[in-house]
Amino acid sequence: MTIDDAVAGIAATITGQGLKCHPVRDDGDYPEGVQVSHARVKYLEDRVIERGAFRGEWNYAILPVPRPAPEPGPEPARPGRVPQDVLNHPALTGMAAGDMTALAAALEAQFEARLQLRYRTRRGRRTTAVRSSAPHGSRRLDVTDHLLALCLRDHLNLPVGAIGALLGVGPGTVSHAMTLAGELLATARITLPDAPPPENLPRTPAEQLGYAAAAGIPLTIPENRQQMPEHFKPRRSRTTRDTPETAS
Repeated sequence: MTIDDAVAGIAATITGQGLKCHPVRDDGDYPEGVQVSHARVKYLEDRVIERGAFRGEWNYAILPVPRPAPEPGPEPARPGRVPQDVLNHPALTGMAAGDMTALAAALEAQFEARLQLRYRTRRGRRTTAVRSSAPHGSRRLDVTDHLLALCLRDHLNLPVGAIGALLGVGPGTVSHAMTLAGELLATARITLPDAPPPENLPRTPAEQLGYAAAAGIPLTIPENRQQMPEHFKPRRSRTTRDTPETAS
């Protein structure tokens, strides 16, 4: 049977309801082995093909004019803080990431006990320690965040404003976090590793980003309500690595 015979046979077919079809021979050249990209298939599905409700894989129409392209969606919001796993890096904290995680686990129970006391109202009821997780809202800092704040201040000499911008909280919250972290360490009689600070401490946000990039840390300045200081003023002394209260 030739192609013309097949076309003629299809043309002679009539359904029980009397519907006829009009086949046409296609003499176009279609080379073998040509693959259609996923992007092209998606374009056809989204804008060219209109599939029927019943067995759409068989019953579909090709639109003479493609559907308009969809409006671009909003860009994903930048996180309101730097993730813990980014900040928990020895180049930023002066201690191995695993040691930081183990230290946080060791202080967790003591930390939660202190929170229960701190978040009691004058009526004797405990207020919630969990706050908004919105990018611009304040949020609870867990025990790891408290230790990170302390180590960022101690190892890199970062001001509380810079640490607050990284954690998405205000400078006052950072100061309280560092104080509480120091108290937890002193009570547990734990001394942080005496890691020497970098030779050239970062003095600006740009230097901080460059320092992190050189260490392979994907650090970015998050978008939140906290203003990153333009310059990092030097601090007179270190915090907990050389205090007698934390000596074992």
